Amino acid sequence: MVENRRGGRELAFQILYHTDRIGSLTPEEVERYWRLHPASESSKKFADRLMAIMLEKNRQINDILTEASASWSLERMDSVSRSILRLGVCEMYFLPDIPPAVTMDEAIRLAKRYGPENAPGFVNGILDRLHQEKMAV
Repeated sequence: MVENRRGGRELAFQILYHTDRIGSLTPEEVERYWRLHPASESSKKFADRLMAIMLEKNRQINDILTEASASWSLERMDSVSRSILRLGVCEMYFLPDIPPAVTMDEAIRLAKRYGPENAPGFVNGILDRLHQEKMAV
């Protein structure tokens, strides 16, 4: 079965936003989300892939994001932007089969759809900085 990456990203974002709001990113909470919000198998497959990485690498993802946004603590960011950025870092650092430009475009799309007015520029700025730093290494 082919993964529906756009749909999967959106589902993963919704799970991250949900778990961010309740303060509990756990396998049990992800499973609870799936029970309450059924999804197509093709979208769920990619969302599950992203969530497995998020659950395993959450601390590392937060550390990368904290370093990249030195003037903005994670707590200071709005929940939507923070969730989108975590998802972007997850893809950019742990899914090398996805081009960074695609990750950034999709993150900006999510920010435009769900975030406050300044979210697309904020998300783009941080992800672009991370991409430039990765390319310099």
